[in-house]
Amino acid sequence: MQIKNIRSAPRLFKASAPRFDNVSVETAAQLASLGSDISLLIADDGTVVDIAYGDTTLAGYDVDAWVGRKWRDVVTVESMEKIDALLSDVRSASPTRRRQVNHPAPATNMPDLPVEYTLVTVEGLDCWVALGDDLRKIASIQNQLLNAQLELEREYRKIRDAETRYRTIFQKLGQPILIVDGTERKIVDANLAASRALLRPVGKLIGENIIALFEAGQRDMLGELMSEAQHSGTPRATVARLAEVDLEQSVALEPFRENGRNNLFMRLSAAPGAHEDETAGDRDATDVFETLPESLVTISLKGTIENLNDTFLDMVGLLNKERLIGRNLNNWLGGSAVDLNVLLAKVRDEGSVRQFATVVRDELGGVKPVTVSAGRFAHGGHESVCLLIGAATKRDSALGMSAASLAPDGADFSELIGRVPLKELIREAVDVIEKMCIEAALRQTDNNRASAADLLGLSRQSLYIKLRRHGLEDFGGGSRGSVNSP
Repeated sequence: MQIKNIRSAPRLFKASAPRFDNVSVETAAQLASLGSDISLLIADDGTVVDIAYGDTTLAGYDVDAWVGRKWRDVVTVESMEKIDALLSDVRSASPTRRRQVNHPAPATNMPDLPVEYTLVTVEGLDCWVALGDDLRKIASIQNQLLNAQLELEREYRKIRDAETRYRTIFQKLGQPILIVDGTERKIVDANLAASRALLRPVGKLIGENIIALFEAGQRDMLGELMSEAQHSGTPRATVARLAEVDLEQSVALEPFRENGRNNLFMRLSAAPGAHEDETAGDRDATDVFETLPESLVTISLKGTIENLNDTFLDMVGLLNKERLIGRNLNNWLGGSAVDLNVLLAKVRDEGSVRQFATVVRDELGGVKPVTVSAGRFAHGGHESVCLLIGAATKRDSALGMSAASLAPDGADFSELIGRVPLKELIREAVDVIEKMCIEAALRQTDNNRASAADLLGLSRQSLYIKLRRHGLEDFGGGSRGSVNSP
C-alpha cells in the first residue's frame, strides 16, 4: 500500500519495509484511522463510502449517517466550496492542503462540528482517504478569547461613558476649577468657567504655569501655600489677584493623589464683598443683552469673546454660549482676520466706531453682510469692547465689506501699517480689487452675468462663486435696470 503523488518527500519506513508484508487489511485500515480524529473513505463521485473515528462524542453528531451521502451534503453551506476544492485538488496532487469545514449540528443547542481535512490518494485503493482533525477544542479556546475580548470592550465602553459623563459635569460646573500638577505647578485641566474667569481658551490654559496667572507680588506666597497643601495633604485657602483680569479671587487648594503624585484641585471664586455692585450690574447688563433685538457681543481688547446674547447665537447657528465664550470673535466676524483687527484698532484710537461694514460667517459656511457699531467700556477692573451687530441693508451690501470702503489709492491701508501683518493687508487688498473689478463689470454689462464673466475672462460658475464670496448675489448694476442672465 503506497500513497501516490506525494507533494513533498517525507521520510518513509525503508529499512523495515518488509516488516509490513504480513500486516492485514484490517490492521492497515486501523493504522490509517489512528492518524486522525476522523477518517472518511470518499468515492470518485464524492460519496462517503465509510467512516472511522475514535472519539465517542462524535457519535452525537450522527456521523454514521454520512455513509452513502455526498460529502458536500453533510457540511454547512459555506463549506461546500471547500469540499469541491479538495476533490479537485486531489486529482492533481496528494495529499491536498488542509481545509477547515463545518458539519451542521443535529440539534439547535449544539455548536457545529469544525474539522480540518486533507484528502489522500492510496495506491491500490479505489477511493480517497479524508483525514480530519477535530477542532472543537481549538474553537472552544477561540470562543473563550472572543468572549474575553467582548467583555474587555464592554468594560472599556463603561469607562469611556463614565469619563464622558464626569467630564461633562466638570465642564458644566459654574465655579472656575483647575487641576494643577503638584510638582511642576502646570495646569493639567480646566473647565469652561475657569476659561471665562481667566479670559483664555481652555486649550491655552493647559500647560501654563498657574503661578504666572497671578500678580507678581503674590506669586511667592501662592507657591508656598501650594507646597504646604501638597506636602501636608490638607486644604489651604487664600485671596490673590489675577494678573490679566486684575480681580481679587478666593483661591481654595485641595490636594489629591493621582498617578503616584500629589496634585492640586484649585477652585476660584469672587473674593467676599468684592465688586458686589459690579456683579449685580453685570446681571442687569445680561438682562439688557437678552431684551435687545440686535446681536450684542462683548470682547476683550484682544478679540476674545466674554459675553453675548441669544440673537448672536441665532446669527452664527450655534446652540449654546459655551461654544463661543473664550474664543476669538474673528472665527465668525469678518471676511478675514483683518476686519476685526481694523475694528479694534479704530476702537483703541477713537473710542468708538459706527456702521463698520463686514460679514458674519455661520457654522454651515454661510456669509451674511452686517454692520457693526462698537465702543469701549470698563467693568470688573478691566476694559472691554461692546459690539452691536445688525443685518446690513441692500445699500450696505452693495458697498461690501469694510475693506471695500478703503480708498483705491491705499491711503487707509497706510494707517494700518504696524497694526496688521503685511500678509493680511495684501490679501485684503487683493479681495478689494477683485470685488471692485466685478462690480465694474456688472455695471458695464447692465448686470448681465454671462457678459460680465466674458468681460472678466472667467467662467460663469467661477463668477457666481466670487459673487457669493463678496456678497454680490443681489447686486443691482447700473441705473438702466437689472437683467440677470441665467
